[in-house]
Amino acid sequence: MITGRFNIILGLVTMFLAGITGFALGLTLERYFQSGYAQITFWRQLTRVGHTHGMPFGMINILFGLLIGRASCSMRLKHSGAVFTASALCLPLGTALRGLTEGAPWATGLAAVGGASLLAACVIMIMMVTARQKE
Repeated sequence: MITGRFNIILGLVTMFLAGITGFALGLTLERYFQSGYAQITFWRQLTRVGHTHGMPFGMINILFGLLIGRASCSMRLKHSGAVFTASALCLPLGTALRGLTEGAPWATGLAAVGGASLLAACVIMIMMVTARQKE
């Protein structure tokens, strides 16, 4: 039986790590404002975008984990949704890694896999919510 616990734990860990990343970015931000305005490099901006996307993607995993235990659909659909929702975390991870590696092309592919997984997870979530309860 799929209860959604994995997605809930994964979402909480993701939000914790994204929060720690935010602190690290904030503590190193002062040198970019030396002339009075932000002079953030493109690579640092990508790392920041990865941090910013980590929070809502973690929340999506938590919400899906809470939904999956109550859904009245097939176990196959629940399992597929859990996997796609978890793999959607590749988007913020790939974006942050692209920023940290200053443009590694493999990180762009990782982010694309995460984006496609998020779309698939949304479609599956719609199917789960609209599935009729078995009588």
